[in-house]
Amino acid sequence: MLETLLDQFQGTPLSLWGPFAVLLLCGLGLPIPEDIVLIAAGALGVLDERSWIYVSAIMYAGVMGGDSIIFLAGRFFGRRLRATPWFQRIFPSAKQDKVEVLFERHGSTGMFLGRFLPGLRAPIFFTAGSMKVSYFKFLCFDGFAALISVPFFVWLGHWLWLTFQDDIEQLNRTLDATHSFSRWIVVLAALACVGLWFWSRRMKKAP
Repeated sequence: MLETLLDQFQGTPLSLWGPFAVLLLCGLGLPIPEDIVLIAAGALGVLDERSWIYVSAIMYAGVMGGDSIIFLAGRFFGRRLRATPWFQRIFPSAKQDKVEVLFERHGSTGMFLGRFLPGLRAPIFFTAGSMKVSYFKFLCFDGFAALISVPFFVWLGHWLWLTFQDDIEQLNRTLDATHSFSRWIVVLAALACVGLWFWSRRMKKAP
């Protein structure tokens, strides 16, 4: 998939805005992992001599746009969509039950955690919208989580391409080996941020 994205956008005017558009389409149900799109965007940034920070900013907007589409679909069409066979195929009952348990345990913080749960990300955001969660609250929780994950994966793509650009097969092997590891790094960083947030709130309440 990484090779396909690079082949489609490398050397074209869409080398920056192509991945951005793909991230928006992910919000409409395009079955492509966002992480791979972000890694490809980082690699394309090297080819175009763009700063990974600049690329991260554009991709961040794309990620938030895609997530907002899912959230707003839940807000305005949640009940009607839930009753359709198409929705049941994409979000089966077992997955919906997991989302409900997540919200019961973590409340609005579940939207923050949802960014790091690819299989449940879309159902969590859709459910949040259908539960009439404040859009501002959604942007705060999801936006903060995306500030951790988006720059990391764009930087990873930037570094991988600089290191293995002459050997795409080695790049793929290294990507496969580091993908799970990098995800755990992001998850641990996210949990650390959540822990610090709760700790700061507790310190404020302490006499």
